[in-house]
This record gives sequence, structure tokens and C-alpha cells, in this order.
Amino acid sequence: MSTSYVKTSLLVLAIFLANPLQAQEKTRVWNTFSLGMPLTDNLDARVAYLRSTEITNEIRNNFNWYQIRLAYRINSTWSTRVGTAWLSIPSSNRTTNRLFINAIYRKKLNRKLILRSGIQFETHSQEEYRFDHRVILSSRLGLRKRLNFLRVAPSLSYGLFYNMGGGNIRYFNDEGEEIARKPANGFHRGRILANFNFKIGDPIRLSLYYMNQHEFNLGFSPTDKINVLNPNTGRIQRPFNNYHVIGMSVSYQLKGKHNENFLPINF
Repeated sequence: MSTSYVKTSLLVLAIFLANPLQAQEKTRVWNTFSLGMPLTDNLDARVAYLRSTEITNEIRNNFNWYQIRLAYRINSTWSTRVGTAWLSIPSSNRTTNRLFINAIYRKKLNRKLILRSGIQFETHSQEEYRFDHRVILSSRLGLRKRLNFLRVAPSLSYGLFYNMGGGNIRYFNDEGEEIARKPANGFHRGRILANFNFKIGDPIRLSLYYMNQHEFNLGFSPTDKINVLNPNTGRIQRPFNNYHVIGMSVSYQLKGKHNENFLPINF
């Protein structure tokens, strides 16, 4: 089953890379370093830095991301995290901040597989114009033990993002008349991630991964959409932000007992 799981992970990765409907999307490279510090048997701290580089048309720094968080292991099934993060965008000279709290449920599916499901609530500073708050639902399917081959632990993850508040979007009828001006609340983003985590040594883990971000309008209300065309200007007010990510994450873990490897899926 372990070999089949690796083949399935590689197949999903190949499908997303080869999908012709996504061929024109942007491609980014994410490089991450994180440091884990155990405080007690069940409590640990982590600091992380991520640099995003755009490589589609020209090579440039897309954003820099910083995180500080605490994680508490309640028992073998439940854990929770709380922290803060900053997102710095050089092109607009803008920095946003967020506070977050989440809960993670860990379930053994069988002798080989484990499922981690989580829910995260975020509140963002006023510099973030797209939303004021955000809820993220996530699931991660992985192996309970590393494979003997290269000491790798493959996993597949998916995150679904629900936006609340933020700047108003103008909505129009077929005649071009404005009918509403309000935030676009709802599910508008998904992320799928195929990750291969390698154990380099006791303190160091290396993750190589592919991620696809896809935005959409999920809902029935015509006034809860993004990427709305303003017929008076011919411009889309908030275009879908779709892109591919090729990522590398290095995690250094000071000696501890119950710490997990860092995976950057909630930006």
C-alpha cells in the first residue's frame, strides 16, 4: 500500500502539471525555513520565514512571509495552535498582519494511513483589502511511518478558504446598472498540495512539494462573487489569483517529542 500511495501522489502531481486549462497560470517558487523549539512535553514554539519568487515572465520577489506560533498537544488525537503572521509585498510596499487559531484532529485510518483534519480562523489587519476574516478547512492524508526508500513521507493535502468582509465589490445587472456594493463573502479559494518530506537527520527535515492554488465562486448568490466584470470600464474588479508553486521547505527541530514538520499551506 505504501508503494501505491507514492504512485498516487505522483499521478496527482502530474495531472495538475499537465492540465492544459492551467497552462497560462503563474508559476512561483517558495523557499521556507522554520525553527521548532519545544517548551514542555506538549507545548512548542515555531518561527518561520518564506520567500515567494515569481518566475512566469520575469524573476522577482513576489512576497515575504513571517510566522510566530505556539502549538499545544492536547492528547494523541487533538492539538491546537495560535499565532501571528506578516505578509510583506515589495511591489506595493504593503505589509499585512493576521492573528490565527486552529484545531487539528488526527485519525488513524488503518495500519498505513493517517488523516489530519483541521479548521483555522484568521483575523486580518486593515491593510488586507480582500477580506477581514477567513476560515480555512483542511485535510491531509499521509503515511503513519516513513518509507524505507529515501526515508520519505509522502502526503496529499487540500485546503478550502472562506472569506468574510473586506473591500466592497460593485455588482451590476445586464444593463450595466449597479445593483449592490458589498464584500464577497463565501468560499473562493482552494489549494491542493503534494508533499514529499525527507528525514535528513534527527534535527533536519526537507520537504519538496507542488501546490496549485485555484480561486472560484462557490455559492448561489450573484452578489457574493469575485472576478466581477464592471461593464462601464471593461475591467474585472478582483481577478482570480491562480498559480502553481514549486516549493522547498527546510525545518530544523530542536530536540523535542511531539513536533510535526512545517508545511506552508495557509498563506
